[in-house]
Parts: sequence; structure tokens; C-alpha cells
Amino acid sequence: MPTTTVTDRFLALLRPRPPRNPDRVTEDHDYVAMMYRQIRALEARAIGDPALLTQVVALAQRLAEVPNVVIATSAERYALDPALSPSMAECARLLGITKQSASERRARGEAVITARLAAADAVRFSEAARERAAMTEASEHAVTSLAEYRARHSAA
Repeated sequence: MPTTTVTDRFLALLRPRPPRNPDRVTEDHDYVAMMYRQIRALEARAIGDPALLTQVVALAQRLAEVPNVVIATSAERYALDPALSPSMAECARLLGITKQSASERRARGEAVITARLAAADAVRFSEAARERAAMTEASEHAVTSLAEYRARHSAA
């Protein structure tokens, strides 16, 4: 039986199901363009409803973790086979940072991966369920924190 790496476990956590329609491929640039549209729409919604601020901050924090997780995952894959991912030096050049900075990001990424895997093992439910729970918690916090705003807003 082959050894399961941290990357394998982490990728299984991120993508628990195969794509719904493997014949329909969304190119990376189209996917990122869609994300930009969604971010613009979220920004407009948050302007209209400041209670979304807590969820926007949580989403921004999650998005800020992505480069670190990618660097950590790439490093592990590169160690297994250099054809699988770029090296640390290549990641650093791509981002316009030093190799030392890339190594620091790798360490932060490894910490994120370890925390997510520990949470998955402890709770035994999907990453999406944890994300929904975090959004609900942020939303509930916003409701209590913005009670005065809501009262002013509904009176206007």
C-alpha cells in the first residue's frame, strides 16, 4: 500500500468529490475572472449590509493563506518528484520574493495545513462544513455588534 503524504491527505480534504462534468473544462484564467466578479459583487453587498464585514474579513484571511499553502504543497511535491511542482526558488521568483521569504511562507503554509487536517480528524466533517460554521459565527457576531446600526438603519 503506498504511503499517504500530508499533501495527499490535504488535497483529499479540499476536493472530496470528482468533478461533476469532466468534459467541461474551466480554464484557470476564466476561473480567476469569475472570482474577481464575485469579489466585486461581495464588495457591493458589504457596502449595502455592513454586517457582512466579519465574513469578508474571514474570507480575506482564508484567501491570504492560499499562497502559503500552495508553496508548502509545492515544496512537498517537489521533494517527491521535481516534475510535480516548482521548486522553492521558482516559487520565490514567481512571486518576486527571496527564497528565504518563500521558506517562511512554506512554514506558515505547513502550519495551516496541519491545523486544517487536525480539525478534519477531530470533527470528521468536511472543510466546507467548517467554513459554513465560521460564516455563521461571523454573521451572528455582526448581528450583535451592529444592533445600534440596525436600529438607526431601520428607523431611517
